[in-house]
Amino acid sequence: MPSCGALLGSAYGGNVDPTAWEREMGHRLGVRRTYYNGSQVDKAVSVAKADLALDRIPWISFKLPYSWGEMAAGKGDAWARDLAVKLSRLDGPVWLAFHHEPETDGDIKQWTAMQARLAPIVRASAPNVAYSIVLTGWHQFFGAAQFRLDSMMPKNTKIDLLGVDTYNFYGRIQDGKKQTTVTNMEGSYFKPLNTWATAHGMAWGVAETGFTDAAAVLDPAWIQKTYLRMKANNGVAFTYFNSTLNSTANWALSTAAKKAGYTTALRTTPTR
Repeated sequence: MPSCGALLGSAYGGNVDPTAWEREMGHRLGVRRTYYNGSQVDKAVSVAKADLALDRIPWISFKLPYSWGEMAAGKGDAWARDLAVKLSRLDGPVWLAFHHEPETDGDIKQWTAMQARLAPIVRASAPNVAYSIVLTGWHQFFGAAQFRLDSMMPKNTKIDLLGVDTYNFYGRIQDGKKQTTVTNMEGSYFKPLNTWATAHGMAWGVAETGFTDAAAVLDPAWIQKTYLRMKANNGVAFTYFNSTLNSTANWALSTAAKKAGYTTALRTTPTR
């Protein structure tokens, strides 16, 4: 985990190189989120190497080459070991997640079994890699009992970092209805996450977040204020989803207010 303080970073488009964007802002991202499928190991390692050279911590997510059940039974052991060994050769820390936001994608018990199988393989082969689990956050605190943190986390398995993908939904229109309340990021997520992570000896951070164009008009400084509240609750990373991919609202930093708010926040934060 970063010794320099809480990092602020971003996903950028569909794994687009953020160098030109950073140049516009006059500051590097502290952490960069990227996403891959099971056939893209070499691509992921190459991008992570480039990120480390520019003082960004890579936080990478993989969809897996086999089903959760097959991975849990060992079919993907060689794949996971190959990935871990390649990441171990990089000159710096890497944060790794397998199948983020799994809550509606299948039998969650098989997902937990898959994590229990793969975490020790990665940790044994790559001491520079922090093994992370990335969830929606909402399901853990407001959804079904099977998605509670205590239910989903693999038992007797060291997990280094818990990530959550929590968004400010104010202004989002869904099923013809407009969200008229601002998401209480600190009360609903940051405080309970801090309590749970502290009790389990685990770091935590925001793996994805965003706010709508309407929310930016309401509170242009939302990014900086929310990052600081996360930091006050011991979060280690605040990662903005600057993309339109797979989105239920426009999270992208596509307005002047959103761009300025993010840039102001970023310039006060450390890199690795």
